[in-house]
Amino acid sequence: MPQYRAPVAGGTFAHGVASGDPLTDHVVLWTRVTTTAADAVPVDWELARDQAMTDVVSSGTTAAEAEHDWCVHVDAGGLAPASTYWYRFEAQGDTSPVGRTRTLPAETDHLRFAMVSCAKFNAGFFNAYARLAARDDLDFLLHLGDYIYEASNTPPASQTPGADIGRPFEPLHECVTLDDYRARYNQYHRDSDVQLLHSRHPIIPTIDDHEFADGAWREGATEHKPEYGPWSQRKANAFRVREEWLPVRRPDPADPERVWRSVAIAGLAELFLMDTRTQRDEPVPEPAMSDAGRTALGPAQRVWLRESVDASTARWRILANPSVIGQTWNPDLPMDVRPALKKVKLIADDEQGPDWDQWDGYPAERDSFFTHLIDQGIDNLVVLSGDVHVSLVIELQRDPFGRPDEPPLAVEIVTPSMTSQNLDDKMGWPRRDEQSLAAERRAMEFLPHWKWVDLDSHGYVIIDVTSDRLTAEYWHLDTVLESSPNEERASVWRVDHGTPRVVRVA
Repeated sequence: MPQYRAPVAGGTFAHGVASGDPLTDHVVLWTRVTTTAADAVPVDWELARDQAMTDVVSSGTTAAEAEHDWCVHVDAGGLAPASTYWYRFEAQGDTSPVGRTRTLPAETDHLRFAMVSCAKFNAGFFNAYARLAARDDLDFLLHLGDYIYEASNTPPASQTPGADIGRPFEPLHECVTLDDYRARYNQYHRDSDVQLLHSRHPIIPTIDDHEFADGAWREGATEHKPEYGPWSQRKANAFRVREEWLPVRRPDPADPERVWRSVAIAGLAELFLMDTRTQRDEPVPEPAMSDAGRTALGPAQRVWLRESVDASTARWRILANPSVIGQTWNPDLPMDVRPALKKVKLIADDEQGPDWDQWDGYPAERDSFFTHLIDQGIDNLVVLSGDVHVSLVIELQRDPFGRPDEPPLAVEIVTPSMTSQNLDDKMGWPRRDEQSLAAERRAMEFLPHWKWVDLDSHGYVIIDVTSDRLTAEYWHLDTVLESSPNEERASVWRVDHGTPRVVRVA
């Protein structure tokens, strides 16, 4: 695979360039101006059909302003579908690196994109971003959340400390204020692999909890303390800075805190990007956990999701779902496997029940949604999930233990973390050690709807879609504790259209 290195960003454009939220005729272009100016800085931009920037098709002038932390967004329009473009910015006498982007197709029988999750800066190097940047076979990158981690460099006992690799967080303390979140995004965007990724592929992102705070919910977070001030202000700070530093447009221009939306792609697929954090009820254990009215989506998003999925005419309906929806708990789990599953937050800390933070913590709403899919006869839905730092393939059933013979209603593909610690990291043993393999085998004995699991590896997933099938390729890295070009295709899975089962591909 050819290796690509972006021009080294510096000077005025120390944070590189990025693009995102592509449509058939628009794409959002982003950069940030480093300046000592007191007033707004004029920024010229241009977009061309070639990397040499000789065939310019669109250009203009905008401004970088202190109010938006000197970040610049251009929603470039009038573009051709399924087309590659190159873009750059100019300000203060400097020219930015040239970035590459791509619009969505208006007609297609083939779609190929990557999905990632959980990029913890102080836990590892972003080798997955570098590997993805080297690819020329992707339409876009789907980011399922935890784009940043808000955590302190010396976290509480509920969180895993970073690795001793010379990558401390900036600031060292937990992000709470507007300046805190801005400093953290600033740090991420100075990383060479983050710049490399953004210079090559447009991004379509949703959110998880660490864009805000660990265990975020509608009115608070597990790690939000009273001395931090009102949760509503902290959440607003995080949403504002995310919008400043990512190449995104608002799904609802009047609502800066709405993330959920759908992206229709040529009739072949429709992506439904969900927010399972900032709209949900507080995660709680039983018996309140099973209350019929509890929601992971919030009332408005729940209605939107059902109505939108029902109305979709796409060949494939694809949920971009930050937290695992399939069951990861079985009361019959043997005691010898529970510590491993607790370490990767697939079951509760006391090892006596499900992890409240996933969809297992909202069983009534999940069952209602699953029942709705069955009642509507929807058999072309695939769920793409992240958050738990493991690779996992699940056939979704309403009750895989009480009614194991009931046919599955959909397939869930769970991406591993990019750097956030998984089982081997937390236990201090080598990757793919026999202790990890034994835990995986034991878990699958008692969770038969799990078709494959890897509790150790970091990496990403490539999703390849045609009219007849959806394929998931798991790519795993050899390490994240140092920069490394090594990766392997660890596992490949196929879902045939109209048959909500998954088959391993040799």
